[in-house]
Amino acid sequence: MQTIRLYTPQRLTVHDEVSLDDSTRHRATHVLRIHKHSPLVLFNGDGYDYPGQPVTLHRKAMTVRITERTPARDESSLETHLVLGVSKGTHMDFAIQKTVEAGVSEIHPVITERTVTRFSDQVRAKRQQHWQNIIISACEQCGRAVLPVLHEARDLGNLHPLSKDARGFVLDMGAGNKLAHAAQNPVEKVWLVIGPEGGLTGTETEQVIAKGFEAVSLGPRILRTETAALTALVGAQLLWGDLSAHDNG
Repeated sequence: MQTIRLYTPQRLTVHDEVSLDDSTRHRATHVLRIHKHSPLVLFNGDGYDYPGQPVTLHRKAMTVRITERTPARDESSLETHLVLGVSKGTHMDFAIQKTVEAGVSEIHPVITERTVTRFSDQVRAKRQQHWQNIIISACEQCGRAVLPVLHEARDLGNLHPLSKDARGFVLDMGAGNKLAHAAQNPVEKVWLVIGPEGGLTGTETEQVIAKGFEAVSLGPRILRTETAALTALVGAQLLWGDLSAHDNG
C-alpha cells in the first residue's frame, strides 16, 4: 500500500495529535481516499518525516497521531537557484513542479521583456500562492521534506551580481559552450537563468553576463521554457549534484 504524504505548516512532535486544515482534510478524504488504516506521513518543511496514524476522520475534522520522527535524506548536496522567466499558465506550473521533483533549492520568478503575463499586485499575490501550492504538492509526491524557497516575482534587471562562491549560467542558443563544458571544476552552488517563451533578448542576456554569469546552450534543439528549466537542472545534478558519479547519496 502506498504511503500518503501530507504537508502541514504547523509544529510537529512525536506522540502529539494534530488537526489538519479543511483544505488538506478535504483532499485527503475525497481525493486520496484516506481511511483510518492508511499509511500516512506528515511533514512541515523542517527536513524530517513524521509517520502517523489517522485518529479522527470524518467530513468536518481529521486528526493524526504522530508516531515517529525520521530524517529525510533526499536533499541534494548541490545548492541550485533557478531564475525563471514567468511564462504563461501551465508552462510555468510544469517548470516549477518538475524542477522541485528534480531537487531545485530556490526558485526566483522574473519578469522579462518577453513575459506575456503582467501582474497587478493582487494577481501577483494569487500567482505566488498558486506556485507555492505547486511546490507543496510536488514535495508531497516526490518525498522531499524541505520546501524549496519561492521568491517573489521581480524584474530580471533586479537580479543581483553572482556571488564569488557560486557558478552561474544563462541559457543562450547562440552560446559556443554547452553546460557540460563547465564540468571540470567542482561546484557547490549553481544559478541557472532561463527566459520565458521566446527566451531572453540579446540585451537581457548581455546584462546577465555582465553580472558574472556564463552563457551556455543545452544543445542544437529549441526547447520550450519548461523543458529547458528541467533539462538544465537535471544537467547540473548530473554534473555536480546527487545524480553525479561522485555523489554517494
